[in-house]
Amino acid sequence: KSGTGLDSFAEAHSDRFFDVGICEEHAATFAGGLAAAGMHPFVALYSTFAQRAVDSVFHDVCLQNLPVTFCLDRAGVVGADGPTHHGLYDIPLLRSFPNITMLQPRDEAMLGKMLRAALALPSPCVIRYPRGKGVAIADAPADANAPFEIGKAEIVRKPVRDKADIWIWALGDMIASATEAADILEKEGLSVGIVDPRSIKPLDTILLLEQARSGARIVTIEDGCAVCGFGSAVLEALASDHLPGALVLGFPDEIVGQGTQTELLSDYGLDGAAIAAKIKAFLKLALVGQDMV
Repeated sequence: KSGTGLDSFAEAHSDRFFDVGICEEHAATFAGGLAAAGMHPFVALYSTFAQRAVDSVFHDVCLQNLPVTFCLDRAGVVGADGPTHHGLYDIPLLRSFPNITMLQPRDEAMLGKMLRAALALPSPCVIRYPRGKGVAIADAPADANAPFEIGKAEIVRKPVRDKADIWIWALGDMIASATEAADILEKEGLSVGIVDPRSIKPLDTILLLEQARSGARIVTIEDGCAVCGFGSAVLEALASDHLPGALVLGFPDEIVGQGTQTELLSDYGLDGAAIAAKIKAFLKLALVGQDMV
């Protein structure tokens, strides 16, 4: 309960808190039973250890379409705890399950909104969030009380010109790196906008396809494994409308070692400068492809 930040809740609501230890599979099945009995349980797990519960999430929650919310702490790289604790695989493991909703907040206020939205759902939901603090957004809408709508992305940085050259879809805490990259690219004359997807599943395909149809190129950045992750969902949506693909940035198909979050983002080319360089290379390849056509 300490690692998931639930000490105070457990003390205040001892009759509504159950510590099942490191039995993640049991936690999911137990929650399914509570939901079948008319409750809406919230299951707090580290992202990496949710992997142990995948079978139960499907058979005991999703298959029966029960209202259970899984709160996955430490999504992304976690620093000192190393490869056993990196939360890189929850999106690839869970996104394909029918009936499930997947969300990722950029800050604490958005997490609160997502918790309330999840509570109103009659079906399973996953909310993933990183270790550490949220991301401050300079250009975000000023209305802190604006409701959160599942399946609705939010533009958090408008392009400098009416027409964007690049739209970056950056999950949660990756908005910080996206912002650094956008600053660099705009100094070189590119018009860059940033989108906070908020909803991984369902994806805001209306906004995504509108931006892609305008001629802008799409870039995705996620704090997880790029294979079968959020970027893959974006690629699927673009392909369904016969639109050009996206540049998908995330952690590669290999074991990610130990290091601070800052060090690992730099090592794997997910800091602002590296992202900007990758986007420029991506644009050059796109232009070559257009010339060939």
